[in-house]
Amino acid sequence: MWEKMSYEEILECAVDPYPSIREWKKRTGKRVLGTTFADVPEEVIWAFDILPTTIMGTTKPLKKAQALLPDNACSLARSNLELVLSYETDLFDGFVLPQVCDTTQHLSDIWRLNVKGKYFESYLAPRQTDRESAKYWVRKEIERLIDSLSAFTGKRIDESDLKRSVDLHNENKRLLKEIYDFKRNNPSSLSNRVFFSLVKLSQQVAKDELNETIRRVKESLKDGTKDGYIDVILAGITCEPMEIYDLFDEIKLNVVADNLLIGSRYLAGEVDPGEDLLDRLAARHFKRGFFSPIHGNVFGEFEELRRLYRENGAKAIIYIHIEFCESQEYDLPDLKKMMKREGIPMHVVETEYQTTSLSHLRTRLQAFFESIKGT
Repeated sequence: MWEKMSYEEILECAVDPYPSIREWKKRTGKRVLGTTFADVPEEVIWAFDILPTTIMGTTKPLKKAQALLPDNACSLARSNLELVLSYETDLFDGFVLPQVCDTTQHLSDIWRLNVKGKYFESYLAPRQTDRESAKYWVRKEIERLIDSLSAFTGKRIDESDLKRSVDLHNENKRLLKEIYDFKRNNPSSLSNRVFFSLVKLSQQVAKDELNETIRRVKESLKDGTKDGYIDVILAGITCEPMEIYDLFDEIKLNVVADNLLIGSRYLAGEVDPGEDLLDRLAARHFKRGFFSPIHGNVFGEFEELRRLYRENGAKAIIYIHIEFCESQEYDLPDLKKMMKREGIPMHVVETEYQTTSLSHLRTRLQAFFESIKGT
C-alpha cells in the first residue's frame, strides 16, 4: 500500500492518511495506537506489533472540541481532539499521550473522559532536560510504557523485538536525511511539499512499507539546480495546512534546515548503536533539537536557529506560529528581538489548522522575500 506511492499519492496521503491506515488495519488485523507530540518512543509500540500513529490535527471543521476546550486553546490541541471525537472515532485501539505543556496536560484528562473503552496511557517526558535526574526518569518512563503495553497486549517483548523495531526506524530516518541532503542543493528536483510529506507520513504509517517508497524516491532523484531559489530556515512545531509548502515552492523558497517536530527534530531521533537498548532510547531524548516545552536552555531556540542560519548561508528564517500555542506565545517576542539584534531577517507565518484560505499568507510572503531580494 505505502510501498509503491507516486509523488501525487504521497501528497494526498500526507493530507489525510487515515483511510489508508484503516485499510492497513483491516488487511493486517493489527492494532493502531494514536500518539500526540512529542517524544513518545514509537519503536517501543511497533515492537509490540502495533502501529504508532502521531495524530497531527485535522483541517476539517470543529464540531465538538469547542465545547470541551476554550476558544483560545492551542489550535493543534483543539484539532487533535476534534479528529478523534468526530472523524476517526473507531480507528484507534488506544492512545499514548505525552503531557508537555499546560494545554496538553488538560487535554489528556479531557481525552480520557470523552473517549471510552479504549487503552489509554500517559507518557511523561521530563520538561527540563538539563537535570541529572531526567535521564533516570526517561528510562523509567520507557520501562513503564513497556509494562503497560504488555498488560494491554498480553505479550512480552524481548531484546530482539526491540532491536528489529529500532533498526527499522533508524533506517527510515537515515533515508530521509539522505534525501534532505540532496534537496538542499537540488531544490528544482524535489519540492518542499514532497519532502516534508514523507517526513509527516513517517510518523503516521507503517515504516516497513513506507521505507520502500522513500528508497524509490531517493533512487529516482536527479541533479537539479538552485538557480533562482532562496535558501531559508523553517522554524516552529508543525507547518499546517500542508498547502503552505506549496506557497514556498511557488515563491521558490528552498528549505535547507529546520527545527520542526515534523522535520529535523524527528530525524535527529535516530537511536545510537551500543549496548542496552533502553539506555540508548532514553539517551535519544536528550540529543534532539530544541522544542520549547522540553529543553534545558531558555535561549536554545535562538542559538539553534542562529547556528542553522549561519551554517547554511540562509537568507531568512520563516517561523510558523500556530494560533494560541502557549509555548510559542512565550518564545516568539524574545526570539523576534534577538533575531533583529543579530540582523537576521525573520518572517512569522500565523496559521491554524482550520485555515481555509492562504491568499493573505501568499501576499505577505511575497512582499517579505521581495524585500530580501532587494537587499
